[in-house]
Amino acid sequence: MEFVEFESNRERALIELFGALEGRYGPNYECKYYPCHFEGQDCSFCFCPFYPCFIYELGYVKKTTKGYVWNCKDCHWIHRKEVVEEVLAELSGYPRQQLVEGDWLFFNRIVQRLYYGREVGEVIGKAYSLMGCLEGRECEESELKFLAVRLENFEIADVEEVSSQGRLKELIQEEVILIPLLEDGYLYGFELEPEQEQEFSVRGLKCKL
Repeated sequence: MEFVEFESNRERALIELFGALEGRYGPNYECKYYPCHFEGQDCSFCFCPFYPCFIYELGYVKKTTKGYVWNCKDCHWIHRKEVVEEVLAELSGYPRQQLVEGDWLFFNRIVQRLYYGREVGEVIGKAYSLMGCLEGRECEESELKFLAVRLENFEIADVEEVSSQGRLKELIQEEVILIPLLEDGYLYGFELEPEQEQEFSVRGLKCKL
């Protein structure tokens, strides 16, 4: 097999996506790493088109010597045949140019609908919050702490741990992604409680993963 060098993981993800849309999908028995997840896995999306999804059932934020990554090496979801078919059915409805130009939010809204059945995230000011993933979990009121993530070309450029309402009010004026913090098997996040017009109070949450 000819070795192809990609400019970025995102470029490879899109090339694999278009190949799958053209019918080239299924297990890749020729890959020296097969099976990297489980026997019989579907290898259509070796590089996931939804990376980083920030769905904690599928991965977590990890700090490495080179920076932060979304570690989803134990994710089986995107490699299940029925999921691949759902993803292809969904994405085949978009023009290719839209898939090429789609930003992280475009793809994340799609994966939310596929995984949760609806969009759980919401726009807050200029920020996008994924605290909706805490709905339906066993939660209790707790100290406020969560993560603010900045992306560059679908890669994590910076992660900030936040623990104050004042900083949250500053962050919603920026184009950042607000996600729960995973710590000792619990997800820490928040819910907003409206007070007066354009004003809100924040309640910290601690939820079972």
